[in-house]
Amino acid sequence: MTSFFRRPSLGFGIAALSALLLLPAGLRAQDDQSGAPREEAPQLSDSTGDGLAKLDPLIKAKDWEGSIKLVDSLLQEAKPDSYDQCFLSETEAQIYTQKGDYLAAITPLETSLQIADRHHYFNNKQETDMLYFLSQLYYQQADLAKSDRGAQVSSLDKAIAYMDRWFTASPKPNEDISVYYAQLLYSAAVAADPSHPDPVLLGRARQQFEKVLRMSVHPKDSLYIYLLAIIQQQLDYAHAAEYFELLLSRNPNNRSYWQDLSTLYMALAQDPKDKDERAIRKYNIRAINTFERAQALGFLKAPRDNFTLFTLYYNIGEYGMAADLLHNGLKTGTIDPDLSNYLLLAASYQQINQDFTAIEVLKEAAERYPTNGEIEFKIAQVYQQLDDNKSAYEHTKVAVEKGHLAKAQQTYLLLSYMAYEVGNFDDAKEAIDKAIELSNGKPDHQALGLRTAIEDAIKERDAKKDTPPDKI
Repeated sequence: MTSFFRRPSLGFGIAALSALLLLPAGLRAQDDQSGAPREEAPQLSDSTGDGLAKLDPLIKAKDWEGSIKLVDSLLQEAKPDSYDQCFLSETEAQIYTQKGDYLAAITPLETSLQIADRHHYFNNKQETDMLYFLSQLYYQQADLAKSDRGAQVSSLDKAIAYMDRWFTASPKPNEDISVYYAQLLYSAAVAADPSHPDPVLLGRARQQFEKVLRMSVHPKDSLYIYLLAIIQQQLDYAHAAEYFELLLSRNPNNRSYWQDLSTLYMALAQDPKDKDERAIRKYNIRAINTFERAQALGFLKAPRDNFTLFTLYYNIGEYGMAADLLHNGLKTGTIDPDLSNYLLLAASYQQINQDFTAIEVLKEAAERYPTNGEIEFKIAQVYQQLDDNKSAYEHTKVAVEKGHLAKAQQTYLLLSYMAYEVGNFDDAKEAIDKAIELSNGKPDHQALGLRTAIEDAIKERDAKKDTPPDKI
């Protein structure tokens, strides 16, 4: 099964958050929606306030370098761990944000947040806005560190830590933030080694996506796709199939969903951990139903898909249906007319005791592949099972003449046996000698016994030739 998606576009919401951060801190400090009593808002020192008065014309002129230089000079004069330092650090982050240098905003934002935490300068909304913004900035930094997995993992860990704190401060998140958090957890799970995701983070991501699904009346397909990617990496194919069924009930015209669902059911039928024959049959039947539902809508109709449907019927023992599907597919060209497919069709007919139909199929294959002796050998085997030794002998003889045999020794052994049965002892002797030669000097008991029987028959025949009629 394939990967369903790429990393989401990072930085969604950054523009909106940066706009929030651009509100004067003094004004935002009054906007406390928590309902908690609040002490008098902290004030900037006169020197910092006077210095910031020079900032507005620089911002309007988009002189970012001049703006940063001004704020840096004010920071050097500000008292450490003061409200001035907190405010100026946040202001510097705002300037970097307006400049478009988002990652440069991380350090001053963290400085501002740390000071505010120690002195309780921020209300709940200010705090959560900054936590969310910092998380997204670290998420973006992780995306830019793809060549350094260690740095990527470190940035994602910090992004998660800020969101964990955000959820502590905001117990009622909206859907967009919940989706972002789930995507973040998934990215962190696969960051170190995509082939072996972190099982703990993967489990957390799955729980978060499932929470998001319950938050929406009409969840977007993208949520299911994320969740499916996680579930399949957890090898939970049964639940993955349920989600694909749900997706198809919403969008039955998605070709890839049908393909993925059929693959999941076949994987469940072949699960090495589950040897329950009833479960194997159940999932094979579900795979069959998936193919037939898809084909009714015009999907999964390629030759490979048609052949897979045949094999599914064959695997559950529905040989008649399997034979009909394969025969029709070979006749109409909707299944590739490979030699192996003709041999499978013949085997299917034999399973339902239609041996003569199997022979006709093999003869048709022999016409398509006139130089292949293996087909003649298969025909001979069917005739042998029907006790038609003469026909079996004739087709085995043609088989060795054509060559291209999968098991030459076995073919010569059959030829020898059939020749012996119909009384052609010289052909039988030549064939058994060839069979023993092909055994690399290690003939089995059956071959040696057959050779002895043939030699005895030849001696008996020759003795009769040398005996006058009146002595017989």
